[in-house]
Amino acid sequence: MNKKKLKLLIPVFMLFGFVFANSTSLSAFQEGCTAYARGDWDNAVFLLKKATAYEENQLPDTYYMLITSEIYAGDNSGALDDCEYFLANFSDSILKPKICYLKGRILYNLGDYESAILVLSDFCHEYEKDEMYSQALFYIGESLYAGYKYDEASSVYENIISNYPESSKVAAAQYRLDSILQRSREEKLLYLLKQTGEEYLSAKEDYEKQLKMYNADSVNSTRKKLSEAQKKNQELEQKIIELENQLAQIHSRSEEQNQRELNKVEISQDEKSEIQKSENEKNDEKKEANQNLEEVLENSQEKIDKTEDSITVQQLKLKAELLKMMINNSSPYSEDF
Repeated sequence: MNKKKLKLLIPVFMLFGFVFANSTSLSAFQEGCTAYARGDWDNAVFLLKKATAYEENQLPDTYYMLITSEIYAGDNSGALDDCEYFLANFSDSILKPKICYLKGRILYNLGDYESAILVLSDFCHEYEKDEMYSQALFYIGESLYAGYKYDEASSVYENIISNYPESSKVAAAQYRLDSILQRSREEKLLYLLKQTGEEYLSAKEDYEKQLKMYNADSVNSTRKKLSEAQKKNQELEQKIIELENQLAQIHSRSEEQNQRELNKVEISQDEKSEIQKSENEKNDEKKEANQNLEEVLENSQEKIDKTEDSITVQQLKLKAELLKMMINNSSPYSEDF
């Protein structure tokens, strides 16, 4: 083969290689699209990555499908790298807002909540009218919720419910609000339980310490009190014995005195009987004397009648009166009875 023929064949080989290359890259892209449409995410990722190896397939659409396939396949790190590549090389693409949103979602999936909040907040500020706005808000709320910033997350969820009632995330936002409310109640109860438990343990420790101190002091105090009580009991027993002795002496004295009084009474009764007997005799003597006196007076009266002018009669009357007075006053016991 001469040189002229080779020169003619070179363009033919080049054209044939270009057509073959185009057909190979197109085939890889088509296979990737087919797997993507079926939801076969692992194969879609493999085939789309293979397609992006060809320069003609390095297009925004190809990377968008690759990124979403990686997210569904769980390859968040690979998806994040491809997002960075997309934003660096296709900043003018109409798919940029979606890639910004997906980047925030990927950061949330990776647990980088602070970065997710920053990326999704930038998306919300830059694309307020985008259809993914409410979903971006929701994942901002989810990132706050995951970071235990419940008050801020509640504000975001309330914003979605109030201002985007047709959003697909309304139900999820409402569920999160209920969860936060329930969690708030549980945290308060746990806090109260913790405080109560700590107070209980502190009170128990104080009680046990005081009980030990009391027991230690109580033993000595009880022994001392017991000794004092025993001593006091002995003193009381001694006093009881003394009082019993005194009472016995009083009873003895009382019995002796009663006996003496009884004897006195008996003697007095005998004396009284004798005195009464003597008095009766005196009364009889008085009666007899009065009778004799009356007889004398009668006799005197007769004499007086015979000799009224006689001085002797007057003397007799006087003597009779004196004699009567002496008889009436002659009893030695008249004043006592």
